[in-house]
Amino acid sequence: MQSTNNDLQALSARLDRLETQNRRWKLAAILLALSSTSLVLIAAKPTDQTDPSVIHARTIEAQDFVLKDEDGQIRAQLAVNPTNKKEVNGKHVLIMNPASGPALQFFNANGDAIWTAPQSPAMIPAK
Repeated sequence: MQSTNNDLQALSARLDRLETQNRRWKLAAILLALSSTSLVLIAAKPTDQTDPSVIHARTIEAQDFVLKDEDGQIRAQLAVNPTNKKEVNGKHVLIMNPASGPALQFFNANGDAIWTAPQSPAMIPAK
């Protein structure tokens, strides 16, 4: 009878360990399921709204691109046939690229062209 009592106690101890392990596995499975579900939901979240002032485009076509500061003054210009009227010795002069090709111009705070690429603009009197 002592043997049967020892067998029952050993069986009871093994059963307690199995139940403890079973609870741990259930908890681990629940945590894994929750984290997997949260990852799927995070990945399925729609993208944040972009700023309405931002325009996404693949192609932009224009003859002139003008960069202005907060005050509305032109600070740079990329143009196919750039022109800039200036007053030189009391006459209005048109500064143009001699090849009539594209040019990039940067302007200072007074509106004067301080740098032009290509570097050799020609001065032609304005009509």
